[in-house]
Amino acid sequence: MWTARNPNHTIAVAVAAVAAAAFVGTYWFDPVPPGLPGLGAAEFPRLLCLVLLGLAGLLAMTPGTAPSEGDAPPLDRGAWAVFGICLLFLPALEVIGLWAAIPVFLVAAGLIWGAMPLRILLLNAAGFTLALWVIFAKLFRLTLPTGWLGAALGG
Repeated sequence: MWTARNPNHTIAVAVAAVAAAAFVGTYWFDPVPPGLPGLGAAEFPRLLCLVLLGLAGLLAMTPGTAPSEGDAPPLDRGAWAVFGICLLFLPALEVIGLWAAIPVFLVAAGLIWGAMPLRILLLNAAGFTLALWVIFAKLFRLTLPTGWLGAALGG
């Protein structure tokens, strides 16, 4: 079996790839009309993506040791499924908007992990989405993506 000399390189490349894909995805966000207060829909996610790219660079420069068989178990189907729904999150933003994509993602991830009953997952997703809406949409007055569905409904 082949193992990398420094697993940090592989992890850094994976993090950088996801951050770069998310950064590129922000170019399809709805533009903010001039004169509106707050950051636009793309600036905050782009800032986070740049921070992740920087952290991935630092991780790549960090010396590491090759993992042993006992350090990290192989990824199971659940881990790949969660990775898959992470990849689907940006397209979901484009179609259904942020405020619908967040609870869908949280419930889907929770169902894959299987640790909580559906009722708890739904309450958690609703509460977390509401808290994010209050903080980012009302307090910080950020313009966030509404998606095709939100645009069609006049959102």
